Amino acid sequence: MLELAIVAALILLNAFFALSEMALMTSRKLRLKQMAQTSRGARAALTLAEHPDNLLSTVQVGITLIGVLTGLFGGDAIGAMIAEWLADIWPNAREYSHAIGIGTAVSLITAGQVIFGELIPKRLALTNPEQIAAVVAMPLYWLSRAARPVVMVLGAINRGVLRLLGIRDDNRNAISEEEIRLLVSEGHEQGVIDADERNMMNRVLRLGDRTADSLMTPRKKVIWLDAAASYDDNVEVMRESQFSRFPVYRGNDQDVVGVLEVKTLLDRFADPQPEIFRNLREPLFVSESTHAMKLLEIFREEHQSLALVVDEYGEIQGLVTLSDLMGAVVGRLQAAENTDEDALVVTRADGSLLVDGSLPNDDLRELIGGVDLPNDEEYNTVAGLMIDRFGRIPHVGEFIEWAGWRFEVVDLDGARIDKLLLQKLTEDEGDDITA
Repeated sequence: MLELAIVAALILLNAFFALSEMALMTSRKLRLKQMAQTSRGARAALTLAEHPDNLLSTVQVGITLIGVLTGLFGGDAIGAMIAEWLADIWPNAREYSHAIGIGTAVSLITAGQVIFGELIPKRLALTNPEQIAAVVAMPLYWLSRAARPVVMVLGAINRGVLRLLGIRDDNRNAISEEEIRLLVSEGHEQGVIDADERNMMNRVLRLGDRTADSLMTPRKKVIWLDAAASYDDNVEVMRESQFSRFPVYRGNDQDVVGVLEVKTLLDRFADPQPEIFRNLREPLFVSESTHAMKLLEIFREEHQSLALVVDEYGEIQGLVTLSDLMGAVVGRLQAAENTDEDALVVTRADGSLLVDGSLPNDDLRELIGGVDLPNDEEYNTVAGLMIDRFGRIPHVGEFIEWAGWRFEVVDLDGARIDKLLLQKLTEDEGDDITA
């Protein structure tokens, strides 16, 4: 019976090592860091988790010793007990009882080791890894200290072999942007993150890759004030547009004179003919290749929220504002039922979508269910998508069927794609079918 008790104790000890290994290896370090502020066990768990080589070596030494001791105390002793019992109840099988006893003992010990020493403790560790890691960390920490000479030798051998194989573990803890996206997507699928939160997080992750030319209002749509025009004409422009800031040129956009902030006019409208261009701000120019985060930094340093975007030749290509940056994060629109000709998306009675050609990639991506756009680094709008797919300016009536949607050009403004009709297909007709 002593042998049975020893084997049971060894299986429980194996269970402790298996539980500890799984809990510490699957614990979230951010959660452990939070717990470490008030828990000594969590601090020990964090130390072990940050040095997995030492942890794995300690656990492996423990499990190996347990396996040796289990075989030493269990196999022959328990096999002999089973053989004696078989010989008593089945005398004719006495000559085979020893072999049967050994086989039965090994089978029972293996089953107990696998079920109670491995599977159950590992499954238990996955239920609440951080809490369990904080409990088991202290005894495992002291075991690792006691076995430190052996652990150091094993760790050195392990690193040497990995180095010979060309495997480096310097970046084992690095988290990629794609992993964050997958976590966000998984959180949405599990109901932890709603659709708006998912879209906003994905927009934030994409913001660093976006440049001023993908955020700006194109030159053709910029509303200017003209210092050479009459007072009434300029006031009419301000009244119709309802913006709070306007770029100002003299005659044309080759002669930019500044930026007007409407709030500076409030104390002048009492005059019969106020001078509206008296206190203009210096215009801010940025390159079309300026990244969004750099653009935000420029706005902060210059204490401005509007900049004119220029190309490599100094030609004005558009205008970008702080609102454009905010819109890139929170979204500038949602598909809505309206007939406003300025809306980028209008939902029609049959469920199809009338889309402006200037609809940004991010908004299009969300509109069609989060599908990644092909070659989206080559264009910034849905019109750019169509040109990229056709390799030319498509004609009215031409369409592509892609990702379960039909994209049809319904209006051109000269060479510019003005409006498209998006229709959800009953089933995916294939990738990039054009007609």
